[in-house]
Amino acid sequence: MQKKKYFFISLTILTTVFALTSCFFARAEDDENESEDDYQESVEKEIKPSATNTQIQKTPNTSVSTTTTTLQDSDGDGLLDKDDPHPTIPEIYIVEDNNRNGIVDKFEK
Repeated sequence: MQKKKYFFISLTILTTVFALTSCFFARAEDDENESEDDYQESVEKEIKPSATNTQIQKTPNTSVSTTTTTLQDSDGDGLLDKDDPHPTIPEIYIVEDNNRNGIVDKFEK
């Protein structure tokens, strides 16, 4: 039991030391890169022209608006109320017998 405890403690210490040294070396490399960047920036400043022309381009603005229109079908027969001659009665229940012979006209031929 004691050996496992010492093993985990030493493993934790070793991991911590490794993490700290890698952070230290990473910072040292960043410092070296920054000094090189400073030198390059100073050279670039000498090469750039002193007067620059900037032009602002205007971009067109577009807007989209959405209008929702709800069309009613009160009786549920598939015809909209504005086109339905009988908007409250389904067309299946309307029977036409113009010649009054007792047979629905759409079944006569």
